[in-house]
Amino acid sequence: MTKREAEVIIIGSGAAGMMAGLVLANAGVKCIMLEKGSNIGACNACKAGGAAMAETDIQKEEDAFLSNEKLFNHMYGFSRGTVHAGLLRNAINEGKTVYDLYKKNGIGMTLRPDTYGVGFRARVAYDCSGVKRWQKLADDFLAHDGEIIFNQAGESLIQDADGKVIGVIAVDDAGEKTEYYGANVIVATGGYLGNPDMQRKHFGDITVVPLGNTLSDGAGINMAIDAGGMEDRNWAICANEFRSANHKVTGAPGIFYYGICGGLLVDRFGDRFMNEQYLSDEPLSIGGEISLREGSFYAVLDQEMQDALGKMTPYEFYGEPAEWNVGRLTLNNPAKCPKPEELEKGIEAGVVSVADDPQQAGAFFGMARLGETVKAYNEMCAAGADTEFGKKPYLLKALKTPPYYVYEYEPSAWCTFGGVKTDAYCHLLDREQNIIPGVYVTGVDNGSCYTAPYYDNEGATLGIALGTGVVAAKAILRER
Repeated sequence: MTKREAEVIIIGSGAAGMMAGLVLANAGVKCIMLEKGSNIGACNACKAGGAAMAETDIQKEEDAFLSNEKLFNHMYGFSRGTVHAGLLRNAINEGKTVYDLYKKNGIGMTLRPDTYGVGFRARVAYDCSGVKRWQKLADDFLAHDGEIIFNQAGESLIQDADGKVIGVIAVDDAGEKTEYYGANVIVATGGYLGNPDMQRKHFGDITVVPLGNTLSDGAGINMAIDAGGMEDRNWAICANEFRSANHKVTGAPGIFYYGICGGLLVDRFGDRFMNEQYLSDEPLSIGGEISLREGSFYAVLDQEMQDALGKMTPYEFYGEPAEWNVGRLTLNNPAKCPKPEELEKGIEAGVVSVADDPQQAGAFFGMARLGETVKAYNEMCAAGADTEFGKKPYLLKALKTPPYYVYEYEPSAWCTFGGVKTDAYCHLLDREQNIIPGVYVTGVDNGSCYTAPYYDNEGATLGIALGTGVVAAKAILRER
């Protein structure tokens, strides 16, 4: 078996791995970065639209200053104490380091609006594509004697007789294995979006439609557990904030628009199960969590709504309510209702039902109570008050014009949350809460900094991943 050595071995070239590599390489530490994909654009970070950061130059320039303390207090408060406070704080505090590394490498940035009304503008977006952006960062890493080796999937961590992690065994596409030895190993493999069995273990026998990188198959988490680590408690997804999904049909984007636009949603029995505004207004966090809990859910439309959303935006359909901030900012685009051929495709795939009355439309999916649910919902619409779940009156639109349409959806995710337990500096912990020396776990492989449901501020996933990479790197520099 081939053997290689460096001071630090980094498993994964995504957000956490790349930031760790840049900090270490710029400090003169020899690093080897292993990437399972075949190119620098394989990671989820190349697809992400922007990271949550605080105390950056651009926030000062736009008179939108956000302190690390305010961002931490908001996110830790949202977590209700279910994450490691010290780790979250440390990751947030390194946002400026990340920002400066982007800026150093010529990556232009813009500050996003407060889309979901959290009270601050944290998300920093980029002026170039993910692959181009990531190549700039990789070039910096390579220029400082770093090495990136593609088609290398981490398989297991190597430990000495005392349990210290001293390397990793990786395997290439041809099945050839290489042992990489280093004083420290950083695990940054990107979660388990590509591992349906691991998802079923935590979420049940449902389908989570993958939107991000399916090369991330939980290998980093499993390697860490095999080395003596333990799982932390929060398991969730970074849900789709743009539209709903169903794995049974592709190429018909209009079919998947209705799940997030505020209308009537029901469960597999035909019962209403949520305040639909959570999915329209907080799709990444609470709405996404509810969809994951249900496993499948269904949007119900009548012909009037179907026709209207072919001519106007959801924001216009609901009367352009002044208080509906999310509707104005995210649902005020041209409607994306399905074209006739897309609708036919959905019907053929069994994800759309059309019938002259709601009970018949629901019967296609085995629903016993959809007729009763629509009747009760229409009565609440007429009264102008959601007495079941408290949806705002402006989203109450009666369904009275046949035929009726029922659209079947499944939860979908950009990436997963849930992983192994660490301390405030990304050291892997064993079941007695002792540090397993030589190994650091970062990004979404780290189970101690992501909450369930996902945080309600945009860019939190990427921001924390980037920050934990810096946290781990700086811990290695201190402890050398």
